[in-house]
Amino acid sequence: MITSKYFKEEEFQKCTPSCSLQDMDQEFMNLLDALREGAGIPLVLNCAYRSPAWEKSKGRSGSGDHPQAKAVDIRCNDSTNRFKILRAAYKLGIKRIGIAKTYIHIGAGSNLPTQVAWMY
Repeated sequence: MITSKYFKEEEFQKCTPSCSLQDMDQEFMNLLDALREGAGIPLVLNCAYRSPAWEKSKGRSGSGDHPQAKAVDIRCNDSTNRFKILRAAYKLGIKRIGIAKTYIHIGAGSNLPTQVAWMY
């Protein structure tokens, strides 16, 4: 059973597409809990697990961080919280970060490039 100190099942059901905490990887959830503690602010999830089929339907490969159950997109609409999340991510050694105007992608998928940060 996948568990989390900070994230509840309902939060995953609100993601787009809807998913379950049980779809996620436990090691990644431990990392996400540590990120929440390090940032010192609540983290609201826009999306988490996305099936390979869903990814392919959007024109993606289906083999990225999300289908591996090792990624979330965290809602972030201001520079102060963005800094807190990024600072905590760097301290934890998170090596796959995407930055958009309204969210931050945190990924830890295997067999993907590391030490990368990108803009959407």
